[in-house]
Amino acid sequence: MILATAHMFWMMKYVLDTSAILSGKNIPLDEDLYVPPGVVSEINKGGRWYRKLEMMRAAGLSELQPPGSVMDRVKRYAKKTGDDIRLSETDMEVVALAIYIEATVVTDDYSIQNLAKSMDVDYKGIAQEEIDQEWEWEYRCVKCRRWLDEPKDECPRCGGEVRSARLVR
Repeated sequence: MILATAHMFWMMKYVLDTSAILSGKNIPLDEDLYVPPGVVSEINKGGRWYRKLEMMRAAGLSELQPPGSVMDRVKRYAKKTGDDIRLSETDMEVVALAIYIEATVVTDDYSIQNLAKSMDVDYKGIAQEEIDQEWEWEYRCVKCRRWLDEPKDECPRCGGEVRSARLVR
């Protein structure tokens, strides 16, 4: 009984990605909820999602900027995993904030989940299942299908468009 009582006083902390707010799913407002400033800026003022955000703020959602040193660390990891070209600055802020305040990331973005997983940060999906293994990204020409080690604007062999692609081993 002591464990159950102690657990009732310990609230979970969550950092929400923009996709969590835009999902339309109910987010429990009885937990500690956070967003970085980038999430707020991605939601159009005056729209229904902004009204939802304002309602969440009134219920206790906090906006917090992660420190630059944590952002730098997240960016280094994103480059290592190959997620750097798939993630926005706001996406990386979400992971950095979760690290800084020791929280769980709530997102359906698989690249954010992949980065979080590689950095041992907890994450939860909101409308979709979470990834269950780390993904590796490579770069591939859409025309000749050649794999490249680094991102390029065009394929050096055929001039085709180069995109990131999940490497399946």
